[in-house]
Amino acid sequence: MKQFKKYKFLSSRSAGPAISSSAFPAAPPAHTRSISQDITNNTTDTHPINRLDLSLDCSIAGFKALKELAEVIPVVDGPLKASCGVIIWILQLVKRCKENREGWEKLSDIMKEKNDSILALLELYSKAPVEYPSAERQAGEYQQVLNSIAIDIKKETQRKKETSQGLEMYWSRMQATGREAVLANINAERIVFYQEQIRNVTFDVIEKTVIHQALSTTQGFNDMKVMLMEQATTVNDVKTILVKKSSSKGSTAVLKPRPRKVKDFVGRNDILDSMCETHFGNESAHSHGDGPSITVLTGMGGSGKTQIAVNFASIFEERFPNVPVFFLDASSETSLNADLATLARSQTEKYDDDALTWLANGIDNWLLIMDNADDSSFKLSTFLPRAAHGHVIVTTRNATHRLLSPQSSHAVDVLPIEDSIALLLKASASEDNETNRLLAKEIAEELGRLPLVIAHAAAYILINNCLDTFLATYSESRNQFLQRTPDLPQDYPHSVERTIEMSFARLSSNVKGMITLFAYMDARSIARCVIARAAKRRFLHIPYQSELPPQTDTILHAKILQDIFCREGEWKSFEFDGMIEECLKYSLLQVTTTDNKKFYSIHPLVQMYIRSESSTVCDCSAPRLVIRLLASATTVGRWYEFFSFNRLLSPHVRLVRVEEVVEAGDHFGFGVIFSEEGNRLGITHLERCVHIWKSSLGENVQATLEAMVTLSNSYQSLGRAQEALPLQEEVLKRRRQLLGADHLDTLVAMNSLANSYHSLRRVEEALPLREEIFRKRKRLLGPDHLDTLNAMNNLANSYKSLRRAEEALPLQEEVLEKRRQFLGPDHPNTLVAMNNLANSYKSLGRAEEALPLQEEVLLKRRRLLGLNHLDTLMAMNNLANSYQSLGRLQEALLLQEEVLQNWNHLLGRNHLDTLMAMNNLANSYQLLGRLQEAFLLQEEVLQKWNQLLGPDHLDTLMAMNNLANSYQSLGKVKEALLLQEEVLQKRKRLLAPDHLDTLMAMNDLANSYRLLGREQEALLIAENVLEKREMLLGLHHRDTLGAMYNLLLSYRQLSMEKELKALATTALPLYEKVFGIDHERTLWIRSLLG
Repeated sequence: MKQFKKYKFLSSRSAGPAISSSAFPAAPPAHTRSISQDITNNTTDTHPINRLDLSLDCSIAGFKALKELAEVIPVVDGPLKASCGVIIWILQLVKRCKENREGWEKLSDIMKEKNDSILALLELYSKAPVEYPSAERQAGEYQQVLNSIAIDIKKETQRKKETSQGLEMYWSRMQATGREAVLANINAERIVFYQEQIRNVTFDVIEKTVIHQALSTTQGFNDMKVMLMEQATTVNDVKTILVKKSSSKGSTAVLKPRPRKVKDFVGRNDILDSMCETHFGNESAHSHGDGPSITVLTGMGGSGKTQIAVNFASIFEERFPNVPVFFLDASSETSLNADLATLARSQTEKYDDDALTWLANGIDNWLLIMDNADDSSFKLSTFLPRAAHGHVIVTTRNATHRLLSPQSSHAVDVLPIEDSIALLLKASASEDNETNRLLAKEIAEELGRLPLVIAHAAAYILINNCLDTFLATYSESRNQFLQRTPDLPQDYPHSVERTIEMSFARLSSNVKGMITLFAYMDARSIARCVIARAAKRRFLHIPYQSELPPQTDTILHAKILQDIFCREGEWKSFEFDGMIEECLKYSLLQVTTTDNKKFYSIHPLVQMYIRSESSTVCDCSAPRLVIRLLASATTVGRWYEFFSFNRLLSPHVRLVRVEEVVEAGDHFGFGVIFSEEGNRLGITHLERCVHIWKSSLGENVQATLEAMVTLSNSYQSLGRAQEALPLQEEVLKRRRQLLGADHLDTLVAMNSLANSYHSLRRVEEALPLREEIFRKRKRLLGPDHLDTLNAMNNLANSYKSLRRAEEALPLQEEVLEKRRQFLGPDHPNTLVAMNNLANSYKSLGRAEEALPLQEEVLLKRRRLLGLNHLDTLMAMNNLANSYQSLGRLQEALLLQEEVLQNWNHLLGRNHLDTLMAMNNLANSYQLLGRLQEAFLLQEEVLQKWNQLLGPDHLDTLMAMNNLANSYQSLGKVKEALLLQEEVLQKRKRLLAPDHLDTLMAMNDLANSYRLLGREQEALLIAENVLEKREMLLGLHHRDTLGAMYNLLLSYRQLSMEKELKALATTALPLYEKVFGIDHERTLWIRSLLG
């Protein structure tokens, strides 16, 4: 019981105005006798406290019984009467106001009068007589507590007068501050006193047990009432009556009814099937040999654990109709003891009220359901019968109870979406049609698919007939909805908010701080390794440390995080596990393991409750503390080493508000994370970083130049290479001036500029830069240095883009060989080299050699990174393209559909990679003759690329060209022609008349001219394309041979036999060599020659 060191008595005042009995219970009678004035100097008496977990009804009944008992036992006259009277009045007030909105409104109007009455009663109480040791101290404590309660009621009234839930909030706050425990302990103190009064009386075991139960349980209060009716006047009378009552079997011992079975119960078949396997697997409900069969159901409040247990009980009874089923309230040790005692009294006299012994030895079989075993303050295992038979089901929020039966424990998670839809429609009596299912799906997802919340929503929808408008109402009044406690058949006593609040209130302060921080992160995927890395860096790490010292807020935030996660001065896994375990005890967190990494998640409603309760931790902004945590875990530099780890940070960094980041170096780190995944937020952070460092450090400082390079790379990765160019040219110029032409940082700047040229299809300008970079790195670092190999890889890519695949191939083969040697066969960069080599093989028409490399890349990325990793999906995309090249269109299609689905889920419908996947899938649809499906995808790709990249971007022009091909395939040649003419005009302007992509546009335009009968225009273009490709690529290149084939078509349509024969004679041996003698085009050319 909480101790108060000093008490300040109320000044004398008269009682307040009379209280209307029509709205509220009458106040207790006044007592006028005085007590000693100096109660604070009394010595402290120590008494063991049996904490009672009492509901409102139980408390009211209990205090009434104690008050009546005090009337007939003279030795305890005085303080007990007064305290019971005041407390009964308060509890009845709370109960009535919770049940009656009108009562609450009246309470709002006259609370001042009520408060005055309470204070007057407390003053009268302070003058009550004292007739046993330590009563004066206790009287002062009770007065202080009740005075605080009265003040709290007044405050809560003023703050909450607009809602009927105000007193419920007041009551929960009492629980959170421990005051409810003090009220319960008032009961406990009196019980201890009565036990002391009979301490010297000799009782047998049965009598002691009965008296203990009578004095410490709800059943005991009922027994006291009966006892008082029989006019007990002494302690011996108490003993006699209680023992007499225990001797008549079943006279007052009535088992509680089981919770009602909800008719709208849906789903959970997987759990029920598993429970049947556990409990019926041996085709018997009897002996199991090594103890009872136990199933543990864990999950947050409202997840449906009790309903699963109720439904299993029905299945059990159908199978074994003669086996008894007992439901026990396991919410506290007291309630569980009480229910077990009641169970024993209701069944037998033989086992001295010892139900566990009776279950073990006195009955062949049984099913025991221990419901709501959430309290971790006692060992539930000590309440399991030590029997070789029987069945136990435990429902609990405490995930650590899974240890009772590791092989048969079930995390009762949110409902699957289909079951959620079914529950909502069924419980709201809504018609099951496609429109309503879509509405129900949206509602269920918004509510986090928690059964209790869905049932609340369904009740609201049923009453208000508002399935189509529910979400709008919910978004406006989210908190009020979650505070509701509608009359549902689940027998669930609390609102959703109250359920979460009770769990949250029981956490220790540092665990509350931890889970509050988690609530301001992406609550679906909080990686343990992220917290660990930040903590090991003492939360002081800045991703890029400039010459500027850390901000004051940075140091302060790091100190607060250290106090939460490193209470002993350093990170300790065991200590952190204890914090997580505390959350698991109340199902406030869920734990999963993916790819050997542990992740924590919070249900959306728990997250919402925590956010609504507090936006601070230790008086500091929770979002800013999260920023410090994330920044401390971020590593930049060698992206290929930290790329996978940084992706774990990405979902959380997306929630960061740019204006709340105080360190420029943190902006730098977050910008790198976003840039690595192609997110435009990277540019926002990096632009802020460049601005801060330029203004505070100047433009010639290494940090500023590094930020400018990184910003330009971000521009480039998002298809904004034109914006990257001026930055990169400026950085290269400054680094040449400051560091020299051969400095490694200068070469980094040169590489960035070359990459932008390459992205803009200005490959001829990129090539000399990449050749210089490769040459200098080879000289400065050596031929086997990883940066040299990167330069070699980039140079090979330029050769390949210029259709010089023969020159690219030996470079890529060397890169792959050395990366395998120095990095290992499974390193991400080794797999990149393998993929690049496969692409070159494919460009050279050696798709059969490319295929095994790409299959190996996909296999390893699946194993190392997981099925849904972006790099895995890119490997899948490349393999699909090879299948497509080899005519294995169905295999390509399956992979491309999976790639698009996953990229859409991970990156969003408007991400550039998603649009590229959509474009590739459209190509396969077109090759398979599914022209309308291809057309719709290509139309969407063009629209979004035009929006994201602009009408003149080269990727937009590629999408325009592909859409033109679809028009052409659908017979809409005129529509195709308009697009193709625009593509050709822009590529000539942006790239050059002789650029290979320009020649591709000319070739496509010639095909449309040919289809429209404009043969002479097609002929001129076809001759021009063949001439330029032969000059740029050589006679044996596949694109040159394609131009040759198109020109043959023009010659044939114009009946130019002489030219046709001459060109066919040249083309035939080339096609036979490159494509093979049985290729369809080879056969066609041979037919032209007769």
